[in-house]
Amino acid sequence: MRISILGCGNWGSVFGIIQYQNGHQVKIWEFDRERSEHVQATRDNQPYLTGYPIPREIPVHWDIKKALEGAECVVFAVPSQTLTPVVDIVAHVKAECTCYLNLVKGIDQQTLKRPSEIIQQGLGDHNAVFTLSGPCIANEIVRGEPTAAVIVGTDECGTARLQQALATETFRIYQGNDVIGAELGAATKNVIALGCGISDGLGYGTNAKGALVTRGIVEIQRLGVRMGARAETFWGLSGLGDLVTTSFSNESRNHRCGVCIGEGKPLEQIQRDMVMVAEGIPTARAIKRLASRYGVDMPICDSVYGIVYETKSPKQAIQELMSRPLRHE
Repeated sequence: MRISILGCGNWGSVFGIIQYQNGHQVKIWEFDRERSEHVQATRDNQPYLTGYPIPREIPVHWDIKKALEGAECVVFAVPSQTLTPVVDIVAHVKAECTCYLNLVKGIDQQTLKRPSEIIQQGLGDHNAVFTLSGPCIANEIVRGEPTAAVIVGTDECGTARLQQALATETFRIYQGNDVIGAELGAATKNVIALGCGISDGLGYGTNAKGALVTRGIVEIQRLGVRMGARAETFWGLSGLGDLVTTSFSNESRNHRCGVCIGEGKPLEQIQRDMVMVAEGIPTARAIKRLASRYGVDMPICDSVYGIVYETKSPKQAIQELMSRPLRHE
């Protein structure tokens, strides 16, 4: 399969490497010309990917027309808040391909659309849109450590074809069709993971984090069901699996960001120092608006929002969570 990946960050470049190793023809697009030319010449994708050069057989283009030329599958691997302009660029180029694959985990702050909605509505043609999600820490994947993910879409035959084409000996892919649930779980788990990182930064132990993860998945499920997802999706790879991984891994950018917040570092400084985007920051605002729109109670997500956007102290937010009226589980 001829695969064009839009985004030369950590996950985009790792996905390209494993699919090249899987026998596919891969191209990568990097919007920054200077950086693209540097990676193309040196194969060095630091600081996004350290210790694993991009194979010379994978071209890295800044010219999107060259990146998309001949593609059978176009993969979106950009930050969620830049997805819309990238989709607009693809629409302008009018690339011919058979499918689009979304790796983006987030909700657009302005429109509150999920990634596949943005892709489908922006490109608006006959091509199917699929989403690959789950506990996918890119650095573990490129090291060849076992990983399981789920691919979802409304075209069952297309989903099955991609499942077979993209799976490897160490990257196992399951098939599903709950697009809303998979994408909402992937996005909202980053907000809960921020909260878990904040808890760690405050010096709390596993009791606190276990409670945040357990009650957090309930919040995600509550919103998802209201939006039309299936409840059981949130106990699978794109829900609980992704949430646990992101909340506990030291290689999770959302967890690391939360730890720094809990330790008292200013958010502006944290974001300046981070190489990659902590998607939980913009997603916290989007989930706050979605919860309000659908009338769903999401106290943990509300607390993270208060810390990030309303200068509420982490200890005050924890205290407010703990002092809420007692109720049935």
